[in-house]
Amino acid sequence: MKHSYFFKAADLSGAIHSGQRTGGNKEEVIQELRDEGLFLLTITESKNKKPVNKKVKKTEIMVFTRQLAGLLSSGLQIDQAMGLVAELLSKTYLAQVALDLKKMVQEGTSFSQALEHYEGLFGKIYINLVKAGEKSGLLSQILQQLASTLEEEIELQRELINSLIYPALVTLVSGIATFVMLRVVVPSFADLFIRSGQELPTLTRLILGFSKNIPYLGLFLILAIIGFTFWFVLGLQSKAGRMAWDRFQLSLPLIGPLRLRLNMASFARMLSLMLQSGVQLLEGISILKGTMTNMVLTDLLDQAEMEVRKGGSLTHCFAQHQDVPVLVKQMVGIGEETGNLDEMLAHLAHFYEMETRSEIKNLLSLLGPILILFLTGLVFLIAVAVLLPIINAPFFD
Repeated sequence: MKHSYFFKAADLSGAIHSGQRTGGNKEEVIQELRDEGLFLLTITESKNKKPVNKKVKKTEIMVFTRQLAGLLSSGLQIDQAMGLVAELLSKTYLAQVALDLKKMVQEGTSFSQALEHYEGLFGKIYINLVKAGEKSGLLSQILQQLASTLEEEIELQRELINSLIYPALVTLVSGIATFVMLRVVVPSFADLFIRSGQELPTLTRLILGFSKNIPYLGLFLILAIIGFTFWFVLGLQSKAGRMAWDRFQLSLPLIGPLRLRLNMASFARMLSLMLQSGVQLLEGISILKGTMTNMVLTDLLDQAEMEVRKGGSLTHCFAQHQDVPVLVKQMVGIGEETGNLDEMLAHLAHFYEMETRSEIKNLLSLLGPILILFLTGLVFLIAVAVLLPIINAPFFD
């Protein structure tokens, strides 16, 4: 847990520096100041409670970042830029965050350290890239790149949602129609069939039995879902269970390769951005390791971190894993050999994002017709089951 400390220190020339720093404990902050050549005079822990990180849409973070990058590139100081951003964002939660960040910066805290108070809002990658931008003096450029990356992620997500609307509507309408037929239409014919005393076709008996038992089947289905959910969540609590589930996801036909490429594209994009910003490879892998949602890939990056720490290469680590696509191994290998790993990773991310986006569009474009065929067939099957006894009735002979 991070703590905030107010300090006053002097440098070798006797100039006094004061401000606010965050760290795991007081000793950590003191050591950080010493490493910067400052001699501590006073240090006190801030009693202010850590701000609550509310949920904010990725679109709002992107707009915040884009506006801040534009203001900084025009020559404004960070505190002035934060003040203007707060005005532009009006009465939103991010406007309050911007004012809080401005206050902390004016008190002597660096922008990246101020962002650490809102780590749950911005994330570790965002904060570390800002920190790298401060060290390299390229903060506005890095914020611009961050905004572009967020915009691409938002656009991909929006495309997926738009593509799913049509299949979802088809499924909903067809599901309602099927339910009405089974619970209203079929039972109304059931009494007619019973009074006729004729022997019903097998298909009709199955549909009538299913219609009659829908409430019990629905209850059974609800209990089964609750039981499975409980078992599933309990299983995910263990590392072995989570690893098995994540590996299963990657092994699924069609979906597995897509998930792997999306994760690899995200990894390549963010690592490329960090390397371009001046973050060391080892530090970049360590940061990304904590942001992966799939434990198979987390374990892979853990091994990659150990390999690089020992003086090895990403290529050597990736070559030992079948989970890593061949293209990733080749591009990383070329990047490390030529010394432009950041560029190769950027090209890899762009290629995977375009390829994955195209595949997802194709799959979703097929999903609508397949659902229509399946659900129309189901409705047709119910209609046939109802009509068969009528067609076979004596008065049709």
